[in-house]
Amino acid sequence: MIAPDSSRSDNTIPSDPFAAALCVTLDNQIARMHAALEDLPQEAYDAEQPNDCNSIRAIGAHLITLCRFQLILLESELAESIPDDHAAATPAQLRELLGASMQQVRRAIADHDPADWLRVPAAPREGNWGDEPTAMRFVRPFNDLVNHLGAIRALRRVMGVPNERTQ
Repeated sequence: MIAPDSSRSDNTIPSDPFAAALCVTLDNQIARMHAALEDLPQEAYDAEQPNDCNSIRAIGAHLITLCRFQLILLESELAESIPDDHAAATPAQLRELLGASMQQVRRAIADHDPADWLRVPAAPREGNWGDEPTAMRFVRPFNDLVNHLGAIRALRRVMGVPNERTQ
């Protein structure tokens, strides 16, 4: 299980252009995530909303699940480091756990075989979108992560506790 300390990161940019673009984008999302959760009151974090993705707590849990899913799509052993039980009791715990999970995704991107990103598999791989190149499989949940970070900021505004810092 990952140590919830997202301050430890290796921000080296990979030499592979595709991995480099993903890492730079993910670095930006990590900064956006920290800003979106910064100074979030516990009451806003605990607020129950109808539907799963209308609660900051539920969105946070979903984002951690997305990190694990991305690691699985990259066939990374780091997927086992993301906890199945990803409930965070406080916004600060979510921020640390999600930051650490996103750093694991960044590490897996940097370590991924550059020749595999755009290779069409000879036989479909197990799991979602198994007949597509790794890049195509990976980008879908990556986009979902980006969208949900924006949703946290929107919910904060609706609840009257906006955070002006974007990154």
